[in-house]
Amino acid sequence: MRVIPNKRAYTRPEPTSRSLDFRRSRKKKDYSRLWHFLILAAEILAVAAAAYLIIESFATQVTMTEDSMEPQIGVSDSLLIDKVTYKLKAPEAGDVVAFLPSGNLSGRYSIKRVIAVPGQTVVIKSGIVYVNNKAYTAPAETTSIDDAGLASNTITLGKDEYFVLGDNRDVSEDSRYQSIGNVLRSQIKGKIWFDVTAKNFGVVD
Repeated sequence: MRVIPNKRAYTRPEPTSRSLDFRRSRKKKDYSRLWHFLILAAEILAVAAAAYLIIESFATQVTMTEDSMEPQIGVSDSLLIDKVTYKLKAPEAGDVVAFLPSGNLSGRYSIKRVIAVPGQTVVIKSGIVYVNNKAYTAPAETTSIDDAGLASNTITLGKDEYFVLGDNRDVSEDSRYQSIGNVLRSQIKGKIWFDVTAKNFGVVD
């Protein structure tokens, strides 16, 4: 007797629960890897952004191009600017600041010491600086003043005006001269706080 083969159409077997579980676990695993990658990328970006903000706020470097702040700051010294402090409070007498004088087209910072602040008076007599009629004592070593310039007559500082001098007085172009004059707060870009040059390495007083 001849056996007639079963001609029923072939049907693909249904996937077992085990195969379905494997596919689901593989998808979960793939998503897990993607999630970890995104977290790592976000952490790297956060660290990079934080580093940039710190450098931009406290570690922008400027180079001293003149000898007006010797002996504490020498020519070609690399200095760090604090750009944050003056967003929170006003410059104070004794601070060493970086500013852009009016009409400065080179974009080079001028670096001087604040001697007097808004509302105060300044006059230089016999080489001595008087602020509000009291002799000013600088926090760092300075040279004598032979040329009082504009400060030979009493100067009263207006709102947001600052009177600045270089520590090396006789070679400094500062508020005594028309080319600089009183410095506006808007011209002050930050406080010089650290000298990274080997010879003068340390905090700037």
